[in-house]
Amino acid sequence: MAATNFALSPPAKTVDGLLAVPVDIQSIAAVFTFDGAVSAASADATITYTVGPTAGNPIFDLRQSITQAWIDGTAFPIAQMAHHSFGTDTYTDLRVVQSIQAAGSVHTLRVQYALAAPDSQMGGSYLPAIEWSAGPKLRFVFGLSDLNRARYAEAWLPVNLIFDQYSIDLEISIINTAAAHSVITNGTATVLGVNHWSIVFPDHFTALSPLLEVRASDTLVSQNGSVVLPVSGKNVVIEAWKPVLSGVDLAAQINNVKNLLTQNENDYGAYMHDGRFTVFFNGTGGMEYEGGTTVSTGALAHETFHSWFARCVKPAGQADGWWDEGFTTFHDSGADDAVALDFTDPPVLLCSRDPWQRNTPSNSYSDGGNLWMGLASLLGVANLNTFMKQFYDTYKNDPVSTQMIEEFLLCRSGNARVVDTFHRFVYGFADPSLAPDLWIKDDPTDPGADAWAGAFWDSPDLWIRNSDDGGLTHQSPEYGQDNWFHARVHNKAGRGNASHFVVTFHARGWAGTEFVYPDDFLPCTAARGEFNLAPGETQIVKAKWPRAAVPHAGTHTCMLASVIARSDAPVAHRHVWEHNNLAQKNLTVVDLRPDMFIIVPVVIRNSYPEFGKKFDLEMWKPQSATEIHVSILHRSKEFFSQARVEVREFRLPKESGYPPDQLRLDCGGMMPGIQAASPRDIMTTDRPDLILRRFAKSWEVQMARGTKPKLACEIPPFSQIVIGVKVVVGPRMKPGETVKLHVVQRNCATKQVTGGIAVQVNVI
Repeated sequence: MAATNFALSPPAKTVDGLLAVPVDIQSIAAVFTFDGAVSAASADATITYTVGPTAGNPIFDLRQSITQAWIDGTAFPIAQMAHHSFGTDTYTDLRVVQSIQAAGSVHTLRVQYALAAPDSQMGGSYLPAIEWSAGPKLRFVFGLSDLNRARYAEAWLPVNLIFDQYSIDLEISIINTAAAHSVITNGTATVLGVNHWSIVFPDHFTALSPLLEVRASDTLVSQNGSVVLPVSGKNVVIEAWKPVLSGVDLAAQINNVKNLLTQNENDYGAYMHDGRFTVFFNGTGGMEYEGGTTVSTGALAHETFHSWFARCVKPAGQADGWWDEGFTTFHDSGADDAVALDFTDPPVLLCSRDPWQRNTPSNSYSDGGNLWMGLASLLGVANLNTFMKQFYDTYKNDPVSTQMIEEFLLCRSGNARVVDTFHRFVYGFADPSLAPDLWIKDDPTDPGADAWAGAFWDSPDLWIRNSDDGGLTHQSPEYGQDNWFHARVHNKAGRGNASHFVVTFHARGWAGTEFVYPDDFLPCTAARGEFNLAPGETQIVKAKWPRAAVPHAGTHTCMLASVIARSDAPVAHRHVWEHNNLAQKNLTVVDLRPDMFIIVPVVIRNSYPEFGKKFDLEMWKPQSATEIHVSILHRSKEFFSQARVEVREFRLPKESGYPPDQLRLDCGGMMPGIQAASPRDIMTTDRPDLILRRFAKSWEVQMARGTKPKLACEIPPFSQIVIGVKVVVGPRMKPGETVKLHVVQRNCATKQVTGGIAVQVNVI
C-alpha cells in the first residue's frame, strides 16, 4: 500500500477564491494508445486518492489538454479542473478541482486526453518526445528533468507533487503498424501481445521515479548482464540499451555498472530496486530514475549513485532537490574532501521556503557540494559518511525534506553547529541584526530569564502524546508504538525574529535530578526544525518519538529539550535552571489503588567539585496529601549515615506475594520465570519480582511528615547514585484523587536546587 505523506505536503492555500488542498494518491491506472495510421495517441487515466486533513478543492497536475473528466463515475466539467497559479515562476501552476471534498474522503478522478508534447518547461539536453517516422515507427520519451519545471510524470499522467507515493499501472498499445517496438523502463513490463504491454511501477514511486521509452525495435541494441551484490545478496539483472548507431561498448559498460552497484552497496547499504537496473545510453547528458538512468558514459557513475540518494531516498519537494545533487557531487569527488565553511562568506540559498517550487536549484551541484564538504569538516569525513549510511538505511524508499536531514545529522552527531551551517548555507539566512531570545518555561510562573530559582524539573511547556492528535496534556510514554514529543517555544517581545531554529528532544532511560548541556541533551532522540517565530509569539513544535526508541513500560523516562538557533543557543556546562533554552520534564504518572506503592529509581548526580559533596533530598507535597507517604531506598546503609534517622531493612509486605520461580538452564545459569522475563510494568506492589531485581537487600528511610521534609546525603564530585523513591498511597485516599509530589536535590553549601523529579499519583 502506498505511503501517506501529508506531513511532507504543502499546506492548503487559497487560490483564485478556491481553498486548494493536497491529496494522497494511492494508485494510477492508465491506458496509452498510439495509432500509427494517424500518427496520434490518446490516454485514459484514473487516479484513486484521499483528501488530506483539510476539506477543500483537491489539487493535482497534468500537462496535457483534458477532453473529458469524471469524478466518482460522474461527468465533471473540464473547465472546473483548470490550472491556477501557485508560484511566482512560469510552469508552477497546478490543476484545482472545483468540488469541495471532505477531509479524509476517498475519490476517483478519470480523465481522457490526446497525448501531445507536454506544456512544460522545455530545457535540458534530453527532452520529452512523441514522434512518428516512416514505418510507421514511434519514438516516445518520458524525458524527466530536475532542472526544468513541470517535467516529471505530470508531463504525461495525472500525478501529485513529489511528496506523494503511489503505484502506476500503465497499459501501452501501438496499433496500425507492422513495425515491432520495444519498451525501455524501470517498471515491470509484461508482454500482452504484439506491440502491447502492461507496465507496473511499485507503490513507493513518486512523480520523479518512472523511466519509460518506446522505440522501434530495429533502432535499438540491448544486452543484459547480472551481478550478485555484497550487502543485500541480490542478483541484479542489468538491462543495457543504446541506439543502433551508437558506438558505446555495452559489455564494457555493463561491467562498469556491476562495479558501481557493488561499490555503492558496500558504502551505503542495500540496493532497493527489485533486482534490476536499466540503463539507456542515449548519448547525451544524464537523468536518474529509480533503478535506472538515461545517460552518457561520462555521467554513468553520477547517475548510478542516484539510485541510492535521489531515487531511493528521495527529495520530498523540489526545494529539497539540492541535497541529493550536492551529496552526489561530494561522492563523485571521493566523499573524502573536508573544506571548512567561512561564516563571513555571503549566505547561500539552496532550499527555499517555497512549497510550490517546481525545479531543482541550479547551484545544487556547486554550492551543494561545498555544503557537504563543509559538513565533512565539521563532523569528520568518516563520521559524515557513517551518518549518511544510517540515514539511507532509515529512509530508503521514502521522500525526505531538507529539515529531516538537518534534524538527523544534529541528532546523530550531537553537534549544535549543524544548525548554524544549515541556517546560513542551506536556508540562506544572514545572521540576525537583533538576536531572538527563545525559551521554554521551567514552571508555570517562569518569566523566561536564564536563571530560575523555582521548580524546573516538570516544565509545563514539554509534554508527550501517545498519538499525533494535537493534545496539549502530558501522557506517559506508551511502549511498543510511536509517541510524539511536544515543546512550546516562546520568543521574547522586543527581540529579533527567529528565522530558523531547531528543538531537540532527548529521552533519558532513567529519572534523574541533575542534567547539564550539552552532554545530557546531545546527541538526542529526535529533533524538529522550524521557521519564523516572531518576537512575542509562541509556537508548538512536535517530533515523532519512533517506537524503536521508546523504552519499555517499566522505565521512568526523563524528557530533555533544548532550543538551538543561530545567535541564540544554550551555553555549555549549564543546567536547566541556568539557561532558558533548556527544559526538562521529569514526571512519572502512575495509577495506584489505596494501600499500594510505587518505587521510582532516580539517579542523583554531582557534576561539579565546587558544589562540594553534601546535599539534601527534599520532598515537596501539598498540605492535603497527608495520606501519601514517601521513603528513600538504597542498597547501602552507609548512604544514610549523614541523615541521623532510623534506617530499616527494606522488606516487601507479605501481601505482595513472591516472585515467580526461577528457571535453571542447561548451561548452569538461572533466569527469571515467564512473568519476570518481560518487565512491562513499573515497580509497584503488584510486581515484587521487578522490585527484588532492583532493590533486593536494600535499606529504607521514611521521610518525615510535613510539606517539605529533607534527608541529608553525600554525593562525591563527578559521581552518581541510584536511589529508590517509594511512594505509598494511604488506605483513606479515595478513587479519583490526584496528588503531585516532588523529590528535590539541594546543594547544602550554595542552597541551590540542582534537580528534582515529580511523581503524579492518580488514585484508582
